[in-house]
Amino acid sequence: MKLAENPKASEALVTMLVLRLRPRAQEVDGAGGDGGRDLLEYTESGELINYEAKSFTGRMTSGRRQQVVGSLISTARHQPDHWDLLVPISPNPNELAWFAGLRREFPFVRDWRGLNWLNQQFAAHQDLIRYALQESGDYILDRIAEARAERDTLLRGIPDLAARYRALHMRAQEISPGYAIRTVLGPDGETAIHLLPKADNTQGTRPIRFTGRVSFRRNEPQDEQRREQFEEAIRFGGEVELAAANLEELTVDAPSELGISGSFPLESLKIAAHREALSPAMRGQLMIRTPAGGPTASLPVEFTQRVTGFDGGSLFGQDITGFIRIQMRYDRRREAWSQTLSFAPPETSLPQEMVPVLRFISRAVPGQSMELTIHGPTVTQLTAPITQTAVPDSWNADEAETWADAFDYLATLQRMTGQFFATPPGYTLKDARDARNAVSLLRGEKVDMPNTVVAVGVDRIESLEQVSRGKLAFAAKYQAMVVTFGEHQIDLGPGIELMTIDKVLNMREARQALADEGHATVRLKLDRTQPAQRYLGTDLPSPGTQP
Repeated sequence: MKLAENPKASEALVTMLVLRLRPRAQEVDGAGGDGGRDLLEYTESGELINYEAKSFTGRMTSGRRQQVVGSLISTARHQPDHWDLLVPISPNPNELAWFAGLRREFPFVRDWRGLNWLNQQFAAHQDLIRYALQESGDYILDRIAEARAERDTLLRGIPDLAARYRALHMRAQEISPGYAIRTVLGPDGETAIHLLPKADNTQGTRPIRFTGRVSFRRNEPQDEQRREQFEEAIRFGGEVELAAANLEELTVDAPSELGISGSFPLESLKIAAHREALSPAMRGQLMIRTPAGGPTASLPVEFTQRVTGFDGGSLFGQDITGFIRIQMRYDRRREAWSQTLSFAPPETSLPQEMVPVLRFISRAVPGQSMELTIHGPTVTQLTAPITQTAVPDSWNADEAETWADAFDYLATLQRMTGQFFATPPGYTLKDARDARNAVSLLRGEKVDMPNTVVAVGVDRIESLEQVSRGKLAFAAKYQAMVVTFGEHQIDLGPGIELMTIDKVLNMREARQALADEGHATVRLKLDRTQPAQRYLGTDLPSPGTQP
């Protein structure tokens, strides 16, 4: 292999060969040292392979062996899964024994790719040889750059993008032993880099420190609001974005490998406390008590996230149904706490899920007190007066309790009939009355009907004459009484309706229709002193029995 006589061209040619054979491989910039690798590759399974190309010819002398060991010491810092040596030397038995011995100290040592292997590969890629023979080593390096640029055009589309992003992401994790790196695109296309402490860093993470000054203009509403948000973020762990006018030069002191230390001006600065996930969740119970101390409503709760600041922090969670969001603020300095509840009902839910939540917020009114009990190794109990109602602003004072009853009626009806379905969209208080009446019927009770006028069909003149003779009580028998809620119907079974007639409202028209057509619809006004009733069953009342 004549190219071995030109070390620069030889190593560049081997680099070109590996880039062609291994599409995932990437050249390492050797400025300041290549770290014991000329190329690296992350395989599909996530393994890291480092390649070291040497232009040695002849034999592997002791000096050259020492260079290889030095490269292995450098590459060990990257913790590769495999390391291959690419050198135009066919090893003799003594050299093979030396290379095998390296694995005892460096277990990741894998293959010696020597002269025969290289000649075999170049025989299959004659164009690379032509470039190397006809052009200088610098030209070959330019060709390597072109090859990299060609791959950067993402000729295969999304698969290329995914592969390159994964490779770059994995390389980024090698930058710092203490911090993991995450990148996201902001709403305006800007790149945001998140630095997070690595969970497996057992030696401790050196903190990143920011030093600088912030200022806020007095009597400027926007700046006053930013100042309050800034103090909130620092004291209790919140979020604030400061404009350039609020910022003076900022100094960053960070681990050197991150390359972000120094002083520089900022256009804006966003401070956001990290929301720590609580695993397992912190469980507890919310209780509303009357001024006399009696319990009136309660809900189980769990806190799943936490943020902290210098003076305290906040716990974030929800009740067991997920309908009520809870933020609890605690102030260690003042030994005080406060709690904010927000009601966010879902689009669909079973009616029985809504009842305890609505009962709770209907009773969470000023004058009562809120008690929070947090369970754990020790039980913590906090109590504070309720200063603001939890009922939504658009609701009347008693509306939450009214709706709690409305959902309770439908939940009870579903439980009694064994037919369960989500509360229909547009469920109204009239639907709730229908559900309440259906429950009463199922319990064997008679239910008053709100009707004041009914219409019946008459086919005989004798029947019409009988209806017109003063007050008349009659019963209507149904094979099935059905109540409807949205798309759902519940069959309550056969039933009876009892009515007492006060008078006929359209006697003249009914007589004429009966004479002309042999059939008439008679409109009857019911007696208000004896409301119409219905009940379930098939037994008619005895003659003469008052409804």
